[in-house]
Amino acid sequence: MRNEIVAISKLLVANLRYNKIALVFNLVFPTVYYFYNYYSGGIDAQNMTQQVVYFWTYIIFVSILNFMILPVINYRESGIYKQLWLIVSRKNVIMLALFLVYMTVIALELIIFNLAIMVTSGAWQPELIISSLLTLILFGPISYMILTLLLVLKIVPESLSVLAAILIFILFYLVTLDSTNVGLQMIYMLNPVKYLLVASTWMLGLITGQGFDGLVTIQLVVVGVVMCAIGVFSLKNFNVKPLINQM
Repeated sequence: MRNEIVAISKLLVANLRYNKIALVFNLVFPTVYYFYNYYSGGIDAQNMTQQVVYFWTYIIFVSILNFMILPVINYRESGIYKQLWLIVSRKNVIMLALFLVYMTVIALELIIFNLAIMVTSGAWQPELIISSLLTLILFGPISYMILTLLLVLKIVPESLSVLAAILIFILFYLVTLDSTNVGLQMIYMLNPVKYLLVASTWMLGLITGQGFDGLVTIQLVVVGVVMCAIGVFSLKNFNVKPLINQM
C-alpha cells in the first residue's frame, strides 16, 4: 500500500506544474488582497490578528476545493480515476495519496502567506505560522470530508468552474449569519467556510494565550463528527465510473 501511495503521489506532484491557475486563486489572490488592504489602511498591527483568520480560511477552503475535490470529478469523467483504480485496486489509496500531497501544498501556501504578513508588518510572529498549520492539520480534513459530498452529485466537468464560483460566493456570504443560540451556531458551522473561520479564530486565540473557549471546543468537536460522518457516506458512495457509464 505504501508503494502505491508513493507512486500516485509522484504523479500528482508532477501534475502540479499544470495547475498554476489554481495556485493563483489559492495563494496569489489573497496575498495581493492582503497587501492592498494593509497599505490602504484597512489592516493595521492592532487588528491584523483578528483579520488574518479570514485569509487562512480562504486559502484552506479554496485550495481543498481546487486541489482535492474538483480535480477528482475531472479525473472521474476523463477515465483517469478508473485507470488508477484498476492499477491499485483500492479507491481509498488514491484518495489518501491525493489528500497527503495537497495537504502538504496547502501547508506551504500558508507558510508563504504568513511570511508575507511578517515581512509587511516587520515583526517575526511564529504563532501565526503555528496557528494556521494546526488549523489545517486538525480542521482541514474535516472540511474536506463534508466537501466530498460534491463527489456523489451528478456534476459534469463543463459546469465545474461555474459551480465553484457559485459555491465560494454562497458559502462565504453565509459566514455572515450568526446567532446567540448555540444550536443555530452549530447548524451554521456545517458550512465548511464558517467551520474553518471559527476553528482558525479558536486556534489563534489558544496559541496566542487569549484563553480557552470550552463551548467553542465542544461545538467544533460535535459539528466535526457530523461532517466526518457525511464524508464517510460520500466516499463510500463515490462511483469511479464516468457519469455516462452510470446511466
